[in-house]
Amino acid sequence: MITKKGFDEQLMISAFKKELTYGAGVTMSAANACSMRGYNATAKWEDEVDTDKDTTTGQEHGTEQDILMKRTAFSYEEPRLKPNSLALFAGLVMGDITVTQDALLPAYRHTIIPVPVGTAIPSVQLEHKKGGKQYAYKGIKGNSIKIGGESGKYLNGAVELIGGGDRATSATAFVPAITESFMKIGNCKVWMENGPAIVIAGARTQGTQDISSGAPVDLGARFKSFECTFNNNCERQDGSGGGDLSLDIDYGRRTMELSFTLLFNGQTEIDHFDQQNPLAIEFDVKGALIDPAGAMYYGGQIIIPRFKLKASPLPEGGVNDVLTCKLDCDVEDDGTNPVMIIEAYTAQPLYLAA
Repeated sequence: MITKKGFDEQLMISAFKKELTYGAGVTMSAANACSMRGYNATAKWEDEVDTDKDTTTGQEHGTEQDILMKRTAFSYEEPRLKPNSLALFAGLVMGDITVTQDALLPAYRHTIIPVPVGTAIPSVQLEHKKGGKQYAYKGIKGNSIKIGGESGKYLNGAVELIGGGDRATSATAFVPAITESFMKIGNCKVWMENGPAIVIAGARTQGTQDISSGAPVDLGARFKSFECTFNNNCERQDGSGGGDLSLDIDYGRRTMELSFTLLFNGQTEIDHFDQQNPLAIEFDVKGALIDPAGAMYYGGQIIIPRFKLKASPLPEGGVNDVLTCKLDCDVEDDGTNPVMIIEAYTAQPLYLAA
């Protein structure tokens, strides 16, 4: 027997074109889609299976079983996150994408924020091949995105995708992947500001703080790690008339989580908790120039305009350790800015276009 190899796997997503109608699918061409590289992914069929064991059949163990509703989902992660993946998955989960071009050059800033309540998030087609079996999945939406990183390593990302159950075998050829460098935490600047000095710049600049009217605290030397999550808390809308497929997927009350760890350095962060000071933070990864004649660099920015500490960040560590402190945060709405702003800088002109 010739065994199936786990490394023999392929995945592509219609990153550059969304479904015009939920579940309608997208033509998987190089213009509309890209293959993914450097990932770990799990396809999940979470079908609802029903039996007749709750009724009298005259038999001890029942006599029938049926698939009531088909359920598809994916867990996807990149331990070494690339700008293209940041743009795609942040756009898929948060939904609102604005593009700015670097002059007339093939370099673009994609500003991504959560869609307003009442506006739908996009859906895409995904194709996955593993164990020699290839399936096309339509009606895929982004349920959550988690972005993090640890000092001395790479930015990492993970996304939970949810589908309405549509799946079919496919033989579509896989399109090329986007070639980019990984985003290193060594190229990431981290700033924090508090109180009235918090001002989120409308026109943001790579490598320069965009959260303060003055001089925010540079956390670079103290930085150990961070993790932030945006969750749509999606629910399938089964309705009627869709057979065993959901008719759409919509978000619930969206939630955010943020935590980061610093080298402990005294009273400042403890006072932020005691006084319940409003805080803002920015993570800014700036890599190589996208175009040698331009001013945009491969990378990304994450800005959270307002949060407060949920617990006192007391020092942690044993007698032989360098002390650290973990800041667990409650993300809030400042009434002016989105709760999270992500900017991804790539050579791709559009993501999830109509």
